[in-house]
Amino acid sequence: MSEYGPPYWGSEEFEQVNGFPRYPAREMARRFAFAETLMADHDLDALVVGGATAPLETSVQYFSNWPSQVQSYVVLSPSSEPTLFVRLWNHLPDAERISIIADVRYGGDTPPEQAETVAKFLDRRGAANVGLIGVVPHGDMSVLRGVLGDAGFQDMNRHYQDFRLVKSDDEMTFVRIASRMNDAAVAALADELRPGINETDIARIVEDTYLGHRGWNLIHFSLSTPMDDPEFFVPHQYHPDRRLAAGDVFVTEISTTFWGYAGQILRTFTIGSGPTPRYERLHAIALDAYDSITATLRTGCTVGQVLDAAESITDAGCDIWDDLVHGFGGAYLPPIVRTRASRGATHPDDFAYPDGTLLVVQPNVVDGNAGVQVGNSMRLSGAGVEVTQEYPTELIVCEG
Repeated sequence: MSEYGPPYWGSEEFEQVNGFPRYPAREMARRFAFAETLMADHDLDALVVGGATAPLETSVQYFSNWPSQVQSYVVLSPSSEPTLFVRLWNHLPDAERISIIADVRYGGDTPPEQAETVAKFLDRRGAANVGLIGVVPHGDMSVLRGVLGDAGFQDMNRHYQDFRLVKSDDEMTFVRIASRMNDAAVAALADELRPGINETDIARIVEDTYLGHRGWNLIHFSLSTPMDDPEFFVPHQYHPDRRLAAGDVFVTEISTTFWGYAGQILRTFTIGSGPTPRYERLHAIALDAYDSITATLRTGCTVGQVLDAAESITDAGCDIWDDLVHGFGGAYLPPIVRTRASRGATHPDDFAYPDGTLLVVQPNVVDGNAGVQVGNSMRLSGAGVEVTQEYPTELIVCEG
């Protein structure tokens, strides 16, 4: 068995209630305190948190512990207990078992009925100024406006994203478990990739490492292409129908979710032979950029300093295609940083990363149609970074 195999978590790492993981009470208190402060600062009568748990949308789970599979809502009001609205009738029993919210209600048979249920609930509470977090579909907003009349609505997602960028110690428990699964997936690929395997079969290799251990797929992007005549330089979101061949490069980006949290790992493999000089050079450039950026990162590091550390990619005559650095863990979060020669960043140079930020460093160095990628998720502290993956960053040669 690989050193990166199961067990990925132990019974002491998190609480379970009714057989399901549960975020600690102190962690939920922290989240609800954020919501109370947000409502007070913006004179809100209520916060409506909407969404269905998806690869990068976990807002309802964040405030309830329950991973909704269809559009559902949490309603938060100042100095009141939260309420969870669940749409599908057969989902209601599990929502009651899993949610840390005691007041769990059935929303209705259809999306308009649920939106009306939520709107009437807000109306009875006299909500005249409502904040929105997560996803609220246009149709639901039409119902909310129709019932609430002159009520004002404010988008609170920027404040919510800023809050979620920083991970507490309790949240990191789940991130680290997910990251162990990422390591195991890469180790399995290193063992099993060989000429002749179809890229569509690679999903099985990745997911088999963690599906029996409560891990869920977030993403496993990949590319394969001949090193001597490359066609692709950034991983595909959907695996093409292509068989690996000797002399290929294989590049992957993997994120496993554990109860709403994920780490991320990005690695480059060669199939049936070592790297060609071109790919050896690209990977060296990518690894040098990764090392330079991670050596720079710490609490208070600025976007400008990250961009400075990434200049080695441009100086080498290369470019990037994927984002270089982004926030992560339960959502894909800004700041999103590229290079100065390639669209810069979503935030100004003087933006300083707060303590506890979880982000991904992932240089996808490109030269024409040739590309590689290497990276990890990591958490910032005053001393530097805690990389949440352990699998080595070196290029992986699969002899086949």
